[in-house]
Amino acid sequence: MKVKSNLDVIIYDHIVDSLILGEYQMGQTILLDEFANKYEVSRTPVTQAVRLLANDGLLEMMKNGRVMVPVFEEEQMAKICEVRLLMEEFAIEKILGMEQADDAFYDLLDDIAVKGIQALHMDDKLQFNKKDLEFHRTLIAKCGNEYLTAEYKRIQGKFIVANYLILPLEERNFEKAAKSHVQLVKLMRDHDLAGSLKKMKEHIFSFSAPF
Repeated sequence: MKVKSNLDVIIYDHIVDSLILGEYQMGQTILLDEFANKYEVSRTPVTQAVRLLANDGLLEMMKNGRVMVPVFEEEQMAKICEVRLLMEEFAIEKILGMEQADDAFYDLLDDIAVKGIQALHMDDKLQFNKKDLEFHRTLIAKCGNEYLTAEYKRIQGKFIVANYLILPLEERNFEKAAKSHVQLVKLMRDHDLAGSLKKMKEHIFSFSAPF
């Protein structure tokens, strides 16, 4: 029963993976039955998963049992990155403003960053990109603001579609992005606010697909 109750979450994760891998195109319409056949499940968990994905900005629900992959233009992508930067700059400032250093938190970020580098060394770009998403979600979650976390999840969902469907993973070099995670954690451990903010801005805009 537990597996069945979590089917929507499993399907959600699989569809996100497919978007990262570029298996869909912006503007593409997909029938719910196609998802159901692909994952060999009924329409119920598919519908629930698609609703979650639509809420997070990854898909758009349409009439007649169809969903559409959103379309983003260059200007919209730039705005998405601007919003991401504002949220993550706020998170850095708040974390560095906390009274006591949190070594456990920085160790967690380091662990995620290192696992991302290991994934790249194994040529597993999907896993690296999932670790990148996890790294930034973990940073935001540390603020302890559930409203910020919810809004960040939506903007990150839009970023996934706009970024990963522009340029295929195999045509990218993620080494710089992977190293910048480690560098950012070190700057934050050192309470270097200016350096941390500069590194985050560089990371967000250099990691995005060029238009």
